[in-house]
Amino acid sequence: MKASLVIVTTAIVCAGVSAAGLTLWAVPQVPDRPATDPIVLATIPSAPGAQARLSAALHAGTVSPPAIFSVSNFKRKTVCLVERGAALTSRSRDFFAPPDCAQVWPGLTQATTWTQNEDGSVTISDASGTALLTLTRGRHFSYEVTDIPDADLALLMLP
Repeated sequence: MKASLVIVTTAIVCAGVSAAGLTLWAVPQVPDRPATDPIVLATIPSAPGAQARLSAALHAGTVSPPAIFSVSNFKRKTVCLVERGAALTSRSRDFFAPPDCAQVWPGLTQATTWTQNEDGSVTISDASGTALLTLTRGRHFSYEVTDIPDADLALLMLP
């Protein structure tokens, strides 16, 4: 009788400890605040309201996300990478071509804006609004230059 009392008491104590452990384990834990990077660079200034415009355009489904394109000049056999960036308006986006793109097409490094036209073509222009290239959509994710007869340029969107 004494042995069975010890066994029953031990079982009840173990069940109580297990129940308490499970209760504490099931309580939702408050996550620690994520650590932020203390380095802040202001190399790319943000335009006032640009984030709100981009967010509204993305939710409306009218703007595709930023993308990287390879620009190929088939006559010169040169290639560089350019970036179509954030939305400026409902039809225009930031555009950036690094210095090595001067070998691919003269003046491409001055390009600052990618504008989607109503007919589906794209105009790449500089800061003053002067059109540098006009592109039409090719197959799949490519664009081809149409306004300069000698230009054998193509832009291909990279994954």
